[in-house]
Amino acid sequence: MRKQIEDEFTELPISRQRKYQLRMQRDRRCTECGQPAVQGSRCLKHLVKARERQRKKRGLKRRYYGTLSYKLQAAA
Repeated sequence: MRKQIEDEFTELPISRQRKYQLRMQRDRRCTECGQPAVQGSRCLKHLVKARERQRKKRGLKRRYYGTLSYKLQAAA
């Protein structure tokens, strides 16, 4: 059996998934896949996926090219 992780999130009354996300944020890694985060809490791949998911959800037609995800995508 694995040894339990002992850190600042162990005793918090939150789900194990949220603890995983908080640990990933602390270590500057993507909260979805664990790859190094570009900026914020997501890697470039998941940053773009989240942007497109929100555009679809909100029914947006226009693209805001000045946002972080577009700038990082253009630089890559």
